[in-house]
Amino acid sequence: MSEVYSQVAARYGYQSSERLIKVLRRLMSEDDAALTLGLPAQTGDLAVKTGRPEEEIQRSLDRLYQLGVLSLTSKGYRLSRDIVTLHDGTSSDIRSDSIWGSELLDLWRDFSENELFPDMGKSMAERTTPIFRVIPVREAIAAGVNVLPCEDLDVILNEATRLSVVNCPCRRIARKCDRPTEVCLQMGKAAEYSIKRGTGREITREEAKEALALAAGAGLVHNVPYKREVGELICNCCSDCCMFLHVFVDYNVLDKGMSKSRFEARVDQVSCSGCQDCIEQCQFNAINMVKLPGEKKLKAQVDPEKCYGCGVCAVSCQTDSIKLYEVRPPEHIPA
Repeated sequence: MSEVYSQVAARYGYQSSERLIKVLRRLMSEDDAALTLGLPAQTGDLAVKTGRPEEEIQRSLDRLYQLGVLSLTSKGYRLSRDIVTLHDGTSSDIRSDSIWGSELLDLWRDFSENELFPDMGKSMAERTTPIFRVIPVREAIAAGVNVLPCEDLDVILNEATRLSVVNCPCRRIARKCDRPTEVCLQMGKAAEYSIKRGTGREITREEAKEALALAAGAGLVHNVPYKREVGELICNCCSDCCMFLHVFVDYNVLDKGMSKSRFEARVDQVSCSGCQDCIEQCQFNAINMVKLPGEKKLKAQVDPEKCYGCGVCAVSCQTDSIKLYEVRPPEHIPA
């Protein structure tokens, strides 16, 4: 293996990973990989260092930025800051399929399943604070229940200065379900970045609400980084494909990685038809069917310990028998 690719892989903690090096080889030439190691820097300085024409270097940097290998900062281009950013940036762009077909996605899947996910599972076991928090489906919350601005999707979208939607890199790579991919929302600077690169599609607030409704209807869980302010991302995840939720569930570290919302799903078992749609939608295996005295049909019942208060079960309920109720104080969401 080329030493330059090993050096780039080392920036992400995977110097000896042949799988990651295959990904890097597919993304860039050895000369371009060497360029990334010298960043941030002016193109003139890179030209002197590498002996390549400055115009050629600029074209290479622009191309690597478009591919998601580089990010643009106040100091210029630089290598994506971590393995997750590189993973997402290089695999969310559907335009790359015309270049590589599924090859790049296949290489990412091989690396993720065999190295990245096991490493994440081990590191998650040692965490003391979650990475994400669940945002409830607004329509699933029972009438009269107190909803804070930081957990109200209508408020969050209305405060966003700019909105874009991108294709979920995790579902594009894993391909283990048929849930929609163009539902990952970006706001503010993140939206500006994806729109500028052409990887994201600028959308209105109404279109953002439609994307969230599509996601919830497909059983995808709304979540944001674990802080009170909702900054730049609203992810919509499944436990089959999505990098973090899949790892949290598969490696039994869900409580370490994701914080429950302040709400909990409850079933009106009188009106429940026993259709079991809610079971199919729940990403947390929190719903079971139980036999009640005097009832011929099985009825849905929520396990409060397993329920994360996302509300996708309520969206799928044909009889409107499931609602979210407040069970945790406002202080549950970190300041």
